[in-house]
Amino acid sequence: MTGVVGGLVAAILWGVSGVVAGRASRALGPDLALAWVYLVGLAVALPIAAATRVPHPDAGSLGWTAVAAPTAVASLYAMYAALRRGPAVLVLPLVASQGGVAAVVAVAFGEHLQTAAAIGLVVAMLGMFAVMRPPSVSRRDAPHPTAAVALAVLCAVISGFALYASARAGDGIGAVWLLAILRSAGVLAVSVPVALQGRLRLPRDAFRPVLFCGLADTAAFTSYVVAADRGGVAVPAVISSQFAAVSVLIGVVLMGERLSRLQLGGVAGILAGVAVVTAMQG
Repeated sequence: MTGVVGGLVAAILWGVSGVVAGRASRALGPDLALAWVYLVGLAVALPIAAATRVPHPDAGSLGWTAVAAPTAVASLYAMYAALRRGPAVLVLPLVASQGGVAAVVAVAFGEHLQTAAAIGLVVAMLGMFAVMRPPSVSRRDAPHPTAAVALAVLCAVISGFALYASARAGDGIGAVWLLAILRSAGVLAVSVPVALQGRLRLPRDAFRPVLFCGLADTAAFTSYVVAADRGGVAVPAVISSQFAAVSVLIGVVLMGERLSRLQLGGVAGILAGVAVVTAMQG
């Protein structure tokens, strides 16, 4: 049950923060927006990690951490770059394919699922791909730029490996210390170069969005790592990827977009698939 609940919490937080991140990225650019998101995340994660027991990871955990850190940073940067070039309701469902990639990687590395749970995950993924279709909007000429799609797909592939590596690393390091390491990697890779270029200005108009994204993404990633540690990688990876449905529903409620019949069926498929996984893996 922990894997299901943790995945759902991550899905909600990632779905909301993804939409907010789109606005922040367009207002500040992906470099500056992500620089502040990583600084906020590190400011939260580092004191909590410092207050906990220092881990003594084995070589395997260190190796998976070495994989998780660069892939996590690269995937999040690709997502922010995609969000600047395309609408969130197009980019985020594509990015959410990361859950399927992570589940495939987990099974390839020997993780086993009950047959009914595997079917439920497939149904949820099919529902996500149905939701992925761009909803009808009032502007019929709404852009769907190729660059945004390419970056979103790249993000999904890299992030799938990052999710799996993070779960494996978290086994030996712990969720809190792993998060502090990943946020430190983001600060070194993004925030420090932006600061050295003299561009790390305080984002006055977009301060609340980047603050929210930093906090929400940190909490979501922690929830996912804890869930994966307790219940394996495949289930929380796929369930957390249902932030595609969350982001689309936000677009419908707050942005005046409408769901097609296919998308409504996709949402129903997602809910049905998650229900099956909850029953079988809980």
